[in-house]
Amino acid sequence: INGYTNVKDSEHGLYLDDESMLVFWDKVNELNVPVYLHPREPLEGPARGIYTGYESLIGSAWGFAQETAVHAIRLMMSGLFDRYPNLNLVLGHLGEGLVHMLPRTQHRLYRQRFGCGLGKAEKPLMHYLQNNFIVTTSGHFNTHSLNNAIEVMGADRVMFSVDYPYEDIHQACDWFDPLELEAGLKDKIAWGNASRVFNIK
Repeated sequence: INGYTNVKDSEHGLYLDDESMLVFWDKVNELNVPVYLHPREPLEGPARGIYTGYESLIGSAWGFAQETAVHAIRLMMSGLFDRYPNLNLVLGHLGEGLVHMLPRTQHRLYRQRFGCGLGKAEKPLMHYLQNNFIVTTSGHFNTHSLNNAIEVMGADRVMFSVDYPYEDIHQACDWFDPLELEAGLKDKIAWGNASRVFNIK
């Protein structure tokens, strides 16, 4: 799914935590299939002013991750994963920054006395990240970031991906193929997890 949906104009979006989307999530839960939450540019409007003079950051260089990370947090805080605890969402780019930043977000929500999620969430945000999300390496070919994702998410929730046509397949493979990972781990990330998640036989 390509992020939010424009329902009125370029400054207003409908996100997947909206009550009107429950019929969609009911069907996803019934089918027991993953949903890939793909990035798109941040909504137009005053908030985009931060990019003035630096418009090259609006897309895949930065804005994609910012927009998608907030969307994912909205879903966590909406209570969606308490209602459907078996849902799985896939995020590209090693989690759009959430693998690294969500512990900080969760910490601040506690410190600000907003509870574990500031909303309808019944569990800490990290619980949802580690149980309801899967991340791919698409367009994020950095070994330290990969190792961090494996440590935070567990090897069963990390998948190799390229992000074609934004990225080059050969460059992605040239990075991944020589990686020294413990026995069995590399096969999981390279193809095993994708085979399981997408039910590829």
